Amino acid sequence: MHKALHRVAGLCLALLGGAAQAAAIGSGLFGIGAHILGTVKPGDVEEVRTELAGPMKTPLSIDIDPRSHPVELMKIGLWLRERQPLLKLKGSCVGNCARSILLAARVQAIQPGTVIAFGGRTEVPARLKDQIDAGEFFTDDDERSRRSRETFLKSFETPIQQSLALRSLLAQQVQLPAQVQAFVDSVVASWRVDRLSYIDDEAKFSLKAGRHRCMWWVPDAQGLRQLGLDVPDYQPVDRTAAARLLKTPEAFIYVGPALETLPEQSLCEGQKNFSFPLLP
Repeated sequence: MHKALHRVAGLCLALLGGAAQAAAIGSGLFGIGAHILGTVKPGDVEEVRTELAGPMKTPLSIDIDPRSHPVELMKIGLWLRERQPLLKLKGSCVGNCARSILLAARVQAIQPGTVIAFGGRTEVPARLKDQIDAGEFFTDDDERSRRSRETFLKSFETPIQQSLALRSLLAQQVQLPAQVQAFVDSVVASWRVDRLSYIDDEAKFSLKAGRHRCMWWVPDAQGLRQLGLDVPDYQPVDRTAAARLLKTPEAFIYVGPALETLPEQSLCEGQKNFSFPLLP
């Protein structure tokens, strides 16, 4: 398989969750409270169902690594929604943790410094497949282009299927309030592939944002209330702290409430288009 395609698929998988140590999942024996801590991997939902099957005598502590597997987070969120445990958040709950686990239970406390953030880049592989199906990047008029498309899609098969699975699982989650969903769709979930190229061992693509150029929304206290969460002592982290954990430039992060009326100017100062080599 072409080296460039391996690199493209590798980046797409990184968007969907990278490698790190496995999560610690426990029910609270030996004086340690119930917890899900660290990087959630494929199959962890079964351990969650087993370890947390009994009554939870303490709030469930959540600290989810941003590199966790997004589909597995969605499955855990669906299971927690049936249990409705009290949650104590610390460290981070971003991306699909925020979209699923945060909204699946009753949040009792959020430790100061915890990063909560909503993003939309895990949709990019599925959206790329939509664009290719619509005739972008490749053409049916040329046999070489058709072969390239087939090879490219084969290389992308795993991340595309994961991204499509996320779409399906999103429909089963607790739905965001309409105003918040409209805000998320417009501000952080509008990224799409603008240009795609690969030559020899180097592949590049350009992502294009909507008007507001944000990759992440960090809700403030009002934003949490808009999500239906009442945590009186919650203080959002600033963009610097969020950028450090999310490994994203501050210019692509918005901290604040979900705005009902969006301004004409961009909420984030990041570039509307950007390209980069797909490194290993």
